Amino acid sequence: MTDPDFLVTIRPAVPEDAEDVSNVNVVTWLATYPNDELGITAELLRQHLEGAAGERTAGRIARIRRALEESAAGGSPSADFVAVRAGRIVGYTHPRIMGQERHRVGALYVLPAFHGRGIGHLLLERNLAWHGDGQDVYLNVATYNERARRFYERHGFALTGAEGHDEVATIGNVRIPEIEMLRRGRS
Repeated sequence: MTDPDFLVTIRPAVPEDAEDVSNVNVVTWLATYPNDELGITAELLRQHLEGAAGERTAGRIARIRRALEESAAGGSPSADFVAVRAGRIVGYTHPRIMGQERHRVGALYVLPAFHGRGIGHLLLERNLAWHGDGQDVYLNVATYNERARRFYERHGFALTGAEGHDEVATIGNVRIPEIEMLRRGRS
């Protein structure tokens, strides 16, 4: 739950946030997605995200910067919001509308050191507000990410039984298994 002594601001992301957003993404992926049974090692994830010697990092940041520029200019069916604590970006979310007008949570990540402080809740509230109360909103979550599944269930999402299909969920030749969750719009 939200800690009143732990001040966090949720604001629209700007292109200058690209490096910090990339860092949040890398740190959270390395903490969340390794799964030895599936052959998804931390090293495989690191190479996927950064390259063997970090050569993918600059390109990743540039792609995030371009996406933030498009989002800020209203040139894409998405938005980006960051959680800022003491001048540091500690989380972000990326609501978007997919083909066929499907409203999607998209990315929602909080640095592990800041879990349990209500930041995910604040980011999800902002994400859902962007979509509007009347919209059904879905997301994909790794089947083995029990913490995230419980978090989304507490916020009104339910498993649909459908398999999730994210292009970013393929790491090398291994696919992170995902399942879809849905929150019905409120009228």
